[in-house]
Amino acid sequence: MRTRPSQSGFTLIESVTVIALTGILSAAALPRLTALSGEARYAALQSAGSALATVAVTAHARFMIDRRNTQEMEDVTLSMVEGYPAADRATFDAAGLGKGYVLYTNALDPAAPAVPAGSFAIVPRSIAGTPGARACYLVYTQGRAPHTPPVVTEGEGASAASCT
Repeated sequence: MRTRPSQSGFTLIESVTVIALTGILSAAALPRLTALSGEARYAALQSAGSALATVAVTAHARFMIDRRNTQEMEDVTLSMVEGYPAADRATFDAAGLGKGYVLYTNALDPAAPAVPAGSFAIVPRSIAGTPGARACYLVYTQGRAPHTPPVVTEGEGASAASCT
């Protein structure tokens, strides 16, 4: 008496069902994953604002001690305006933002956010040069009067949704 060898595997219907379910679940999850990237980018942008504020406060404290119009921080020479760091590349570099952000000091680039005089804007590198850059950015504005601290603000309409 001969026994038939047993066959194992999936039938065509089982395979198609699994592929269809995977596709449906992926389609449902994709918008959520996109939203998570926007939330992460927005949180990182807020962290960059904190780094700029820290540089400003630290440099101002040093200025109050020695009253020099330049301060050394993180191997960068900061120019001081009204006792706080100027809105220039040195402040951006002292905050350690060079790897993750693009600095805009004027708005000549059509994809760049508006940058007023005495200010600079930073945009996450991953969206720099795209239309999203005009909706997900920070602006650092140097002080305009003695002992007036700089202001770090989110760009108009910046949110987790606009940073996707």
